[in-house]
Amino acid sequence: MCYNFNSKGVNLKKALEDFNAEDSGQEYSLRGNVNAFVKHTAPSVPAIVNHNGIILINTYWGVKENPDQATKGKNLQSENTHTFYRNIEKNRCLIPASSYYEHKTVSIPGKKTPVKQKHEMFWKDKAQFYIAAFYDIWSDGNLGFGLVTTLPNPIQAEIHNRMIITLDEKMGREFLDQKPIEEFQFPNYSPNLMFENLEPEKTPNTLF
Repeated sequence: MCYNFNSKGVNLKKALEDFNAEDSGQEYSLRGNVNAFVKHTAPSVPAIVNHNGIILINTYWGVKENPDQATKGKNLQSENTHTFYRNIEKNRCLIPASSYYEHKTVSIPGKKTPVKQKHEMFWKDKAQFYIAAFYDIWSDGNLGFGLVTTLPNPIQAEIHNRMIITLDEKMGREFLDQKPIEEFQFPNYSPNLMFENLEPEKTPNTLF
């Protein structure tokens, strides 16, 4: 599942305009690889958050402060929204991104252990998009988010069996405005994705 995304090409001014959001005035860092497993001592991921108004602020990645379980609270299955995440399902935020990374499992003939092949996922017709997320409040008073996932569309299914929910500005506004999560799940909604194989050297040779 997606534990890395790219925000380097994001235009935060456009993000503010897309959602008529207030700028918190913090310093923001846009990076080519935002890694869910890098522990931060301060919130460092810019997010458009519906929290006492629509505001751009820095956040943590993770809805649970649980260092012993690195993946817990990083990605949230949308199908569990009304059960496991019912306490935070109205805590909506969007993570501006220009692409995200997935690893495809590739079987190697003659070897028991498959390899993981890194792919970068883009939108075909937009330079940036917004990742749907739920947030909660950490013990230090800052916000932490978990990316919301769904079943994959046909393009994503070539790489991975889950897909994060990526939205344009129109759908992003509807998400922040509490439109039911089911409206953003595949097949009700499907983004126009494409991908690039970043590790083609891991593709096994096929003999004919």
